[in-house]
Amino acid sequence: MTRFNMSFPSIVTLDIGGTKINAGRYVNGLIEESRSFEFRASASSKDIEDFIIHCIDTFFIQSTVGIAIGVPCIVDTQLGVVYDAVNIPAWKEFDLKGRLESHYQVDVYVNNDVNCFTVGEHAFGAGKGYHDMVGLCLGTGVGSGFIIQNQLYQGHNCSAGEIGEVKYLNSSIDNYCSGQFFEWQYGTCGAVLADQAREGASDAIDAFKQFGQHLAQAISHLLLVIDPQVIVIGGSVSKSFELYIEDVWKELAKFPYQNVINNLKIVPSTQSDSALLGAARLHLASVR
Repeated sequence: MTRFNMSFPSIVTLDIGGTKINAGRYVNGLIEESRSFEFRASASSKDIEDFIIHCIDTFFIQSTVGIAIGVPCIVDTQLGVVYDAVNIPAWKEFDLKGRLESHYQVDVYVNNDVNCFTVGEHAFGAGKGYHDMVGLCLGTGVGSGFIIQNQLYQGHNCSAGEIGEVKYLNSSIDNYCSGQFFEWQYGTCGAVLADQAREGASDAIDAFKQFGQHLAQAISHLLLVIDPQVIVIGGSVSKSFELYIEDVWKELAKFPYQNVINNLKIVPSTQSDSALLGAARLHLASVR
């Protein structure tokens, strides 16, 4: 792949979600510029590829030496092939790295989007200073990423942390602990209900109480497998953190090992570009 000898080379970095793509340019440890693009995840593979290229083109400049991407599915991080994207039906097996390297002639790195978020939070955000942490993203679906002894743990197939697929009640954790819950149970988006809850609407307040109780069950699963110091919550539903966190803690009072709960912190992300920063950081580590 092409290399440039520059003091401050740039990396174009993308966070691909179920409804939008966040993209930006990483330079010298910072996201220099970023933008969110509305994304039609149900489009054809060709249309999705063309749209991703459009997003990259927005930030690709002469000093760009690489592209780093977080995707909402499992990944062969060596080959850059993505598999079985739940929210992107066209991506059953797609060579994202190969297609983009052929197009741009620079190195491309691909990993799971929540892994990227988790690395970004550990290095730059609310997880900084902790050696064991979980990044928990609540958006279109639910996913988690693990930092164990200051290292990302992603599993043999990059599927560690796919907690949204765990069976729960009559469906899965995805349906109860993501934005899907509010659409499914209340017929409206979580942001609308959050506004109503903050204005004192009892039905909306109750919706977030129920959400918090369900989320505590998902967190309990994580605590029984990974014993972190801190859980950092990101994704669109993290913006309503104050509406459900009290009920999360109330439900966690039933957890069988209360010393774990007493030593646990659960905090919202305060870093808007965590996934972009994490993707760039993982890209840099992969080419050293």
